[in-house]
Order: sequence, then structure tokens, then C-alpha cells
Amino acid sequence: MGRTRVPRSVLVTAVVAALVTAGALGGAVVLRPGAQPNDARPPDGAPTRAVDARCPPESCQVLASTEVAGTVVALLADSDGGSGRVRFGGQARGLVVETMVTTMGARLTGDSLRCAEGARPVCLVRGAVDGGAVGEVLVSAGTGEGTWRAAERLYFSDAGYLSLDDVTGDGVAEVVVVRHDCAPDAAPARCRVAPVVAQVFDLGGTEVGCTRRHTAPSGLRGWPEVEVRRSDLRDCR
Repeated sequence: MGRTRVPRSVLVTAVVAALVTAGALGGAVVLRPGAQPNDARPPDGAPTRAVDARCPPESCQVLASTEVAGTVVALLADSDGGSGRVRFGGQARGLVVETMVTTMGARLTGDSLRCAEGARPVCLVRGAVDGGAVGEVLVSAGTGEGTWRAAERLYFSDAGYLSLDDVTGDGVAEVVVVRHDCAPDAAPARCRVAPVVAQVFDLGGTEVGCTRRHTAPSGLRGWPEVEVRRSDLRDCR
């Protein structure tokens, strides 16, 4: 779907990361170093930020795990959830990727990991920050644990909701972000009481569309697990 303007969802550089942690930005923000508004590309070539698979003792707590595309995915964190990694594969030789969400002040919990099967398996690591929630997408480009790549884009929701769902029905999950629908220059206090929409992005960070406005998140279908259908989507204006 085309768009006539970018509401509160923009591709910006990583220098605004500190603002996200401070809760100074409202709406759904896609963060990628060096990105331009129309420079959303598939994440195949993004670096993995792989680290030593031998997790340090203080970071070896498994908060959540699941299996996707035949690979066991585990979210690892230190004792207070303030430092996180995602391990793809077994403990001895699996690929371990450091998450970016904790560098933005997010705390990881047992509900921080979401994964989706499909033509392109994908996982989302999310955590609460002051003023909302921030999430990072990791995508598999093939088979096996070594094919997972971090998309290098962070999504921010000032309504505290980020998830994955195959909204378009093409067999690949999209990122669903619930945000307050307010002007980019609106004061945070005013934005917090504005209507909300569910905004959908593809895995490259390109906006797919938005639902109609609702007075509160509870008005969205399926809340607290939002269900967005392709027929719900319209231009985000």
C-alpha cells in the first residue's frame, strides 16, 4: 500500500537510540544505522553480531526457548534481564547473537521471545522500556542455525505491543506494532491518550499498512494478542 506521509513511523539513524530509552519518541519507530526513509532492504546481508557460543556464567540463564525451522532457539540473559543473547542450535556449538534491545534499556523476561515458522522463519526479541517497548527481528536465510541474521532494525511501540503475524497471508510473518496515532510533534502526555492503530511492517522494515483507529488497545481484535487481517489494512495517514 502507498503512503502519503510517514506518521510516527520513520526509518532513522541509531543516534536517536537514547531518546527511545528515555521515552521521548512516540509511535512505531524503525531504527537502523544509516537508513533513509525509502532505504528499507531485506535483512539477508545484515551482520549477525555473533559472539562466543560459550556463554559467560552470568549470562547463561535461559529465559525462553522454542523450536523453529528445525532449530532450537533460546533467549539467554543475565540475572536481571539487562543483557541478552539469542542462541540458535545446541549449547555446545550453536550460533549466539547478541541482542540490541538491552543496549536501549530493555529488560528481558520469559515473554520476550517470539518466533514464527513459514517460508522465512523469523524471531522477535522484545522488552519493555520507559515509554513503551522495543523489539529486534532476526531472520533465517536458509536452513540450519548458521543462517540466522539480525535485521539491524529496531521497532518501538509507545503502546507497549510488538509481535509477529502473517498478516498478508504470503507465508512470511510481518512485524505488528501497536502505536498511538498522534502528530510527530505531539507532547508525550498528549500522545499517550490518543487513539491507537496496529501498524504492520514487512521484514525489510517497509510499511505494509495500518488498521483503523481505536480509542484504546483493547479495541483491537484479539487483544492482548492482536489479530490483524489483510482486509484491516489501509494507508497509515
